Amino acid sequence: MSARLPAVYVPFPFAAIVGQEEPKLAVVLAAINPRIGGVLLSGPKGIGKTSIVRGAGELLPVLERNRCAYGCDPSGTSLCAECARCSTEGNPQKLRAQIVELPANAQIDDVVGTIDLRAALERGNVAFRPGLLAQANRTVLYVDEINLLSDAIVDVLLDAAAQGVVRVKRGQHAIDYPSRFTLVGTMNPEEGELRPQITDRVGLRVFVAPAQTPAERGEIYRRNAAFARDPQAFAASYAGRTRALRGKVAAAIGRLPHVVPEDEARDLAVATVMRLGIESHRTEFVALEAACALAAFEGRTSASVDDVRRVFAMAARLRRSRLRAQALTEYLAEDATIDAALEAQSQQDREAPPEPSPEEGRQLSVSPDFSERTRRRAKPQSKREGQPVETRTLSQGRIDVPATVLQRSLATRSPLPPDVMESVDATVPLRLTVFIVDASQSAARSAQAVCAATHELLRPIYAERERAALISCWGPSSSVIVDERVGRNVELVATWLGEMNEGEARALTPLPDALDQARRIAERFRRANPSAEVEIAVFSDGRANVPLGGEPALLQLLAADGNARGLSEAAAEQCRTLVARLAGRATTTFVNLDDYESSSLMRELATIAKGRYFALNDIVARIG
Repeated sequence: MSARLPAVYVPFPFAAIVGQEEPKLAVVLAAINPRIGGVLLSGPKGIGKTSIVRGAGELLPVLERNRCAYGCDPSGTSLCAECARCSTEGNPQKLRAQIVELPANAQIDDVVGTIDLRAALERGNVAFRPGLLAQANRTVLYVDEINLLSDAIVDVLLDAAAQGVVRVKRGQHAIDYPSRFTLVGTMNPEEGELRPQITDRVGLRVFVAPAQTPAERGEIYRRNAAFARDPQAFAASYAGRTRALRGKVAAAIGRLPHVVPEDEARDLAVATVMRLGIESHRTEFVALEAACALAAFEGRTSASVDDVRRVFAMAARLRRSRLRAQALTEYLAEDATIDAALEAQSQQDREAPPEPSPEEGRQLSVSPDFSERTRRRAKPQSKREGQPVETRTLSQGRIDVPATVLQRSLATRSPLPPDVMESVDATVPLRLTVFIVDASQSAARSAQAVCAATHELLRPIYAERERAALISCWGPSSSVIVDERVGRNVELVATWLGEMNEGEARALTPLPDALDQARRIAERFRRANPSAEVEIAVFSDGRANVPLGGEPALLQLLAADGNARGLSEAAAEQCRTLVARLAGRATTTFVNLDDYESSSLMRELATIAKGRYFALNDIVARIG
């Protein structure tokens, strides 16, 4: 009779993973050198991203840890309150570091910690129950589908990653504890982009591609089938290689403090970052730290130019920003204007310089009224929505049990009656802005001003971490360039706007189809997020001439009517019908690109939708 053993999770051995050399190297380097800042593995589903991360857990080093809840370093300076109060180091223990996984549906209390209800109810005292960030101190925090994390959780991770300390406040009680972790995230870009703020915090960025040869795919199947039949036996067959790799990682960690980059390697990293136009100083820092980790892993005490070349792409990917580049251009242009004014003032008694041409040095300015928007506010809810941000005496929300227990424990020490507390959740609704941009021939001359106006609308969207979608309106039918699923990356929308406004112009304007596409996007987004807000911004001259149905409808109407006027009238009437369906369901803004406003359609649509109406030349002006 075979031995009966308790169920235990066995990860797929790291040494058994076929191919994927760059992702595996990135994870190993991050394990060796926490200063790299972690790894982001991006790629389609089902190609082994999670297996790589979980398998790497077998390679993590043995750490000496205090016996507190946070595993503080006995010889370190970043200690929890309990370890800082102790006059001696106590009896530290040696434990292998573990990968701590953060689920995508985690609440803030799960991540940072909360009041221990059992201690409060059974013993009547207030105790703190640490969260996942406490467990992740000095080890790896793994987030699968990191791009689907709520904004509140992302904010917590950003604060902890920046400060190395988590501060939790519940009522009159507050606690600080250390949390220095290596962040490793995996994501499928088809499911949405990652917020730029957290992308910038992750050191190495790797795209995990599927196997490209039949032999590799066949070997992947053979090993996975053997693992599925008997995980323990399969893992045991790779135990020797796993031990050897673990020993190599441990030796590299010990060697790392003595590794320095060569001058040529440092100069190459810095010069290449500048040549790429990357603003973030983290790029060269991460590249050089990764090069040092690679040198330590291969048994050397100096990082060479070749080491930098091998890791630089992983450090530099996804670091260039269209919005940041545009902002820098505007700052430099303003500085140049200020310097010119100072120079002119200082030379006022000299010979007057020649008059500049009317267009020379003039910048586009957008009225601030155009991007003015209502702020989204949090409110108490009767059901669980969002993340809790504060508590208060119960009025109309749901009872917050930990806060109520805490309040009662405090009330026992004073004559005040205990209050039942409610939680105020961060129910700030999601907001999606759908841009419809007319890129037809009649609107082509307004392209530069449209680009400035749309970028002005993108600024608050980026700042408020909202989402954006983009519809191009030209040709026989409109095109959804960026839909609501990937619209979280506002920089992608900004890039497409710039390219669209520089592209080829066509004579046809399928405005009804663009409005219908916007309606569908809004309905899908509202179904997925019932409390969401939707804004639709339409940039067009109102000369709609393609009715719904695209090219077949064009041919049919032309055959029946014989002139193009009927097309415009049919398209305009469809626009009115579609906009009427949007009234009350979405906030709308209509910008007329025609300087003379010869078509009244845009103003009519704004009236029907009860939205805002602007003439482009009223909100965008040249200055300087």
